[in-house]
Amino acid sequence: MALPAPAVAAPTDPGRDTPTPALPLAAGSAATPRAAANPRGVLALAWPSLVENLLLMMLNTGSLMMVGHLGARPMASVGAAGQISNVIIIVFSGIAAGTTALVARAVGAGNGVEARAIARQSLLVGVAIAGVCGLLGFTFAQSLVGILGVAPEVTTDAVPLVRVACLLLPILVSGILAGATLRGAGDTRTPMWNSAVANLVNLSVAYVAIYGLGSFAGIGVDGVSAGWIAGQGVAGFLGLRALARQRHGPLAGGLDPMRRLNGWRIDLPVLRRIAAVGGPAAGEYASIQVGMIFFSIMVVRMGTAAFASQQAIFTAANVSMLPGLAFSVAATTLVGQHLGAGDPASARAAGWRSMWAATAWMTIAGVGFITYPEPLLGVFTSDPDVIAAGATGIRMVGFGQPLQAAAFVLSGALRGAGDTRTTLVVGSLSMWIVRLGLAWTFGIGLGWGVAGIWLGWCADWCVRGASYIYAFHRGAWQKVRV
Repeated sequence: MALPAPAVAAPTDPGRDTPTPALPLAAGSAATPRAAANPRGVLALAWPSLVENLLLMMLNTGSLMMVGHLGARPMASVGAAGQISNVIIIVFSGIAAGTTALVARAVGAGNGVEARAIARQSLLVGVAIAGVCGLLGFTFAQSLVGILGVAPEVTTDAVPLVRVACLLLPILVSGILAGATLRGAGDTRTPMWNSAVANLVNLSVAYVAIYGLGSFAGIGVDGVSAGWIAGQGVAGFLGLRALARQRHGPLAGGLDPMRRLNGWRIDLPVLRRIAAVGGPAAGEYASIQVGMIFFSIMVVRMGTAAFASQQAIFTAANVSMLPGLAFSVAATTLVGQHLGAGDPASARAAGWRSMWAATAWMTIAGVGFITYPEPLLGVFTSDPDVIAAGATGIRMVGFGQPLQAAAFVLSGALRGAGDTRTTLVVGSLSMWIVRLGLAWTFGIGLGWGVAGIWLGWCADWCVRGASYIYAFHRGAWQKVRV
């Protein structure tokens, strides 16, 4: 299985003394910032992100199927390694969120100098931190896997996978941050194509390494690492290559280390801006990730069938949320660019249009969850106990789909504006007070069982969605300085 796949003066470019004039978006972009406020422009930015997330889901599904044929122990080992990797990567998702927001602002303002400076500092510091985290993770891999409490034989198999992931962390992070920079510049197609190639390489190499080919017998679960190395190596290379080869637009020429080595020095004012936006985002992601662990612990208390149904529900929910994630990317980019251009009215329009588009898609999915819960769960399992346990849960997920769409998109819009403190507060409080609090109260305290647990899930997304709608409508994000 693939190991897991978000004011100061403008900095000065060493090659120029003054900011560049207004610049068009990067090559591959859908439209200029102002034109992209219309529905067609929003869709043009969203669909590549939709395809990219779909490809990532296919990668994880395909990898899971390959490892699944090896037995329960390999599956558990890869799952344990994936959980540790996810926790390590969280901090870099925050840096990526800050990078996208700030690059979008600079592009909207027509300031290519600033956009390139932000991209350089993000890559420089992100890769450096990744190197340190990778070294620590490699050294303490045994202890990290042990925290999960898995069986000793699973730990034995998972530790090498974690160590490989840690060694590759700088390459992985370079790809993540390169994609964040391109999306901030309005280019969502290049990350999509890069992801497609990297995922194909990952799956192909993993398949051959796991099962063998010709005279090569295969190496079993260690083949996961081979696919991971090949896929992430390609992803990192393609991301950096895309940045270095920019010939037009705001990123043109400013990221070539052979041309501007003196531009790759630490710039504390720029780093402080990235940290101001990315720090709260990383805190939000970490808080929610930990909250999900506690949610799963409560589901486990409901029995084996309930826990098994959770996996099926999560898989179905992950498919339904793809449009929400895609339009969230569009909202992040467009809101940032319009604010940078001094056009808050267009930023507001782009956010609302993205939200309504995602809501339409996810409402349709929600109706399907409510109307046909058993057939949907039957796609993932034939166990009648699992289907019975999951029917109530998937209905609850269905009722929460419209406001979940609003939460996805408008939280992305707020991040694009640099208002990550609001998303930190809303996301964390809703997860810990609403989802976990209600799940415990109704599911365990009052004995409602599975129904009470998933009621907490539904209520969480409803509260988040309503809160983000209010925050975006209120408009304080228009005055955030980044």
